[in-house]
Amino acid sequence: MRTQEWIKASLKDQGCKLKDVAEALGITPPRVTDIIKGKREVQADEIIPLAELLNLSAKSLLKSLEEGKRTILADETVTTIPVTGLLFGDGRLVANPANESVQEVPVPPGLTSNEGLHCFIMGDNSMAKEIKQGDIIITADPRTHFYPMTPGGIFLVKRGKDKLALRQMVTAEGGEAWLAPVPEQPNPAFESWRFSALPQVLEATTSKGTENSLSPTVYTDDIFAAVQWVHRSYMPQAAK
Repeated sequence: MRTQEWIKASLKDQGCKLKDVAEALGITPPRVTDIIKGKREVQADEIIPLAELLNLSAKSLLKSLEEGKRTILADETVTTIPVTGLLFGDGRLVANPANESVQEVPVPPGLTSNEGLHCFIMGDNSMAKEIKQGDIIITADPRTHFYPMTPGGIFLVKRGKDKLALRQMVTAEGGEAWLAPVPEQPNPAFESWRFSALPQVLEATTSKGTENSLSPTVYTDDIFAAVQWVHRSYMPQAAK
């Protein structure tokens, strides 16, 4: 049997863990590991729940398992995006409650696939000047969907293990780029981070011994996705 290591990457993209697969399939985590290692096949009654968890159709899942890599069949279109969870300014990602009325949303106009797209609900007021608590957010992987990293844009940032936080890119008086929360009222619980477009290794060398090197820094590899729609097409306004 083929190994299914691609499942790990797909789970990460959906904001899920191996234990979520175990719960969805009604099996133990070690059995999920066996599937990934190619020691156990996905059973017939597990196809639908696993496909839903990985945001694939049943046909695409079967093809993916056959090839040992994530595969979306060309003749299939996926027209909805599942809500991954609620985002909070401190980086917490909370699972969408089962009784929440919104569990999925249509893909934005002009798109026929949800590839590279993720949907979240704003959980607090850390971005209230731009995104209100309860707003539905659709983000796009900038490596799949072009999105310039310029001031005014809002980005979903990876901060440590299992943490994702929304921040807007702003320009400080000295010209440096920062990723900052934009609540209605200042709140020290929501951190700002210096942004560097340089590779992390190069940045560590060029900024050694400077005051900026003491500031928490976000690099391009830390950008998980860019906000492109908030109930509507989101067009960033230059922020200062």
